[in-house]
Amino acid sequence: MNKLLVVLVTFVAGFMILEQGFAIKCFVCNSFHQADCADWFDNVTQHLVKCESYQTKCRKVVQEVFIEDHWDVRYIRQCAEGGKVGRREGRECDEIYGTYNIRVRQCHCDNQDGCNSAPKVNTSILVLLPFLLTLLSYFWQHIR
Repeated sequence: MNKLLVVLVTFVAGFMILEQGFAIKCFVCNSFHQADCADWFDNVTQHLVKCESYQTKCRKVVQEVFIEDHWDVRYIRQCAEGGKVGRREGRECDEIYGTYNIRVRQCHCDNQDGCNSAPKVNTSILVLLPFLLTLLSYFWQHIR
């Protein structure tokens, strides 16, 4: 029984570590509050943030608003749940035109940490539960 418990704990811990280790990490900042978030982006002073499990992409948004005879430009970098990854692994952005004097460009990527960027392995422990139960049953029958 001790061998079975050790094997089970090892498998569960291993899968949990894999899941945590491969979550995508993105830069999360806003140039309105943080000047080093704008382009040219300073990835030395900004740090990667681990995204939630449902957020599988990174996003960069460039908002341009014409106010008082000039274009006010803001850069927003964040984790994203949805969005279409553009050509060239997200380096080409979608342009969205809003109401009068508003332009927005959105870039989505999912190919590496800080691509706004890790291999995407998003395996839930619940998906692995049937496998673990089968493994447990096998060891229970053969180790006793």
